[in-house]
Amino acid sequence: MKADKRIISVAVGLVFFIPALLLDKIWGIFAAYLTLYALAWAAAAWSVILKALRNIRRGVIFDENFLMLIASIGAFVINLVFSDFETELCAPGGGEAMMDGVLVMLLYQTGEYFQALAVRRSRKNIRRLLSMRPDSAVVVRDGKETEVDPDDVAVGEITVVRPGERIALDGTVTEGSGYIDTSMITGESVPAFVKPGDQVKSGCIAVDSLLTLKTTKAFGESTASKMLRLVEEAADKKAKQETFIGAFAKVYTPIVCAAALIVAVIPSVVQIFAFGAVAGDAWHKWIYTALSLLVVSCPCALVISVPLTFFSGIGGASRIGVLVKGSDCFAPLARTNIIAFDKTGTITAGKFSVKETATDKRTLAMLAAAENKFNHPIARAFDAEADGSCVCTYAEDVSGRGIRAIVDDQRLTAGTYAFMQSEGVECADVSDPYTIVHVAVNGEYKGYVTVADTVKPESAEAVAECRKNGMKTIMLTGDRPAVAQAVAKEVGIDEVRAGMLPQDKVDAVQELKTQGKVIFCGDGINDAPVIASADVGCAMGGVGSDSAIEAADIVIMNDDLTSVVAGRRHAQKVIRIATENIVGSLVTKIVIMILSILLPALSLIVEFPLWIAIIGDVGVCLVAIANSMRALRCRIKRTNTKALS
Repeated sequence: MKADKRIISVAVGLVFFIPALLLDKIWGIFAAYLTLYALAWAAAAWSVILKALRNIRRGVIFDENFLMLIASIGAFVINLVFSDFETELCAPGGGEAMMDGVLVMLLYQTGEYFQALAVRRSRKNIRRLLSMRPDSAVVVRDGKETEVDPDDVAVGEITVVRPGERIALDGTVTEGSGYIDTSMITGESVPAFVKPGDQVKSGCIAVDSLLTLKTTKAFGESTASKMLRLVEEAADKKAKQETFIGAFAKVYTPIVCAAALIVAVIPSVVQIFAFGAVAGDAWHKWIYTALSLLVVSCPCALVISVPLTFFSGIGGASRIGVLVKGSDCFAPLARTNIIAFDKTGTITAGKFSVKETATDKRTLAMLAAAENKFNHPIARAFDAEADGSCVCTYAEDVSGRGIRAIVDDQRLTAGTYAFMQSEGVECADVSDPYTIVHVAVNGEYKGYVTVADTVKPESAEAVAECRKNGMKTIMLTGDRPAVAQAVAKEVGIDEVRAGMLPQDKVDAVQELKTQGKVIFCGDGINDAPVIASADVGCAMGGVGSDSAIEAADIVIMNDDLTSVVAGRRHAQKVIRIATENIVGSLVTKIVIMILSILLPALSLIVEFPLWIAIIGDVGVCLVAIANSMRALRCRIKRTNTKALS
């Protein structure tokens, strides 16, 4: 709405300004062009006047609104006071300074309009995130479907999600199967297929099927609510560059105003008394130069573009499922040169699967049928191997060492080497870092199966990208050294430290911090202390614990380590853009300010044109804003497509 008012102000101002320009430059009709210039100025300046008055009441005097008003009003004053009525004001071109005063406001409001457009665009991703908050949920109570507020749904209740509807609470699919759009949560554009037993997150949309879910979290703790809370908190955390600019503007603006006053007075006095210049000409020249100095010195390019860069950076990162908790996280993330990983749930999926088989398909199918009777992680590793061809009628778990079962009327024994020995089955003690499940049917040894935590397909690519960017990679894990070394070798990690307790990880990170900036990526409750102690803590948001997510500086909603690399690259881009805006704006303004004083002092020009100053100010601001908008663009580079397929 504000942007619309600005453009209306400019349009109305132009309606008065154009005929005023004709009356001034061609006919020199003073009363007519003065009236029209004044109306054009009022149309463009009224909102600036209101903002300046509001800020003055709050104790903020020297802001860009105040500077623009002083410069534009001053142009009218010096034109009327220092111009001869008969020979100048009533002659064609006599209202040149008034024309500049109106141009100051028209160009300033035009710049403000484009700034508002840029801000709206930068907020687009944040508003898009806010749109994922569901207004209601359909819950099944007493056999009837009832639409209620999501806050009123308890954990364990059954909810129904129809095609096109948004999932209100995290849950497990109990009935139905189909595709869900996860782009709002993970940044993945390809819909994910879900079936009974799969976990789904709030904020996702059912695409083509009706799904029945059993809620696993309350609404306030669901994924969508957490994301929104993190994004809202991020807006309150400012980077050092932002706080510096705010403090800088408070000091810089009064200094510039004092400098402008000095420029207006001292050269005029020197020229009048030392060189015998005409008083009117001297005052006209240097007051006009001082007004140009005020206009070009306006710090709006810095005050607007730098916070906009970081805000756009947060929005851009969210597009790929990377939630940055505040703009103060960008600088340390950009400088990290050591990346440490937890293993389970970070490099690996935290879900066991069959890695290698050294037995026949029939035996494997029988083992899968027997393991299907149990619910521990090793047993669940065989879910993908069950083909329904075998029937288990009896199964017994022996203290975590192995199982005894009857499958297709045959006696099956499976477990560790020690367990098989105790059961009287002769087998070789296989040396392997992963879990070995030996199998025997009717007392006859049939071979073994290797079970391991599944390495995420993108982990190797992420580690390779880290090393390519000069980052040292380290695994800190509580797992056994043999398993940790095997996983590290598979994904290409430089260094491994295994068998670590949470405090050991904290100590290791403190040691690594003496070598550079450290980012630690983890997901479990035990990772919360080390995530908090790292220069940048990174939590896997999809599978991560609440404590890890709360302690982290950035949250990876898609549990994809390549997003960590993309987030670091994006942080470097954001810091680079902010630095470009700061340096570019200051250098350009200083050059124009020097020219605005130097050129009139050397009599190379009579006075520095006010409209050039405002173009310099608004132009610098618009260029800086356009540069800031680059921070909205963020993507994950996929270099190893085979690894991801």
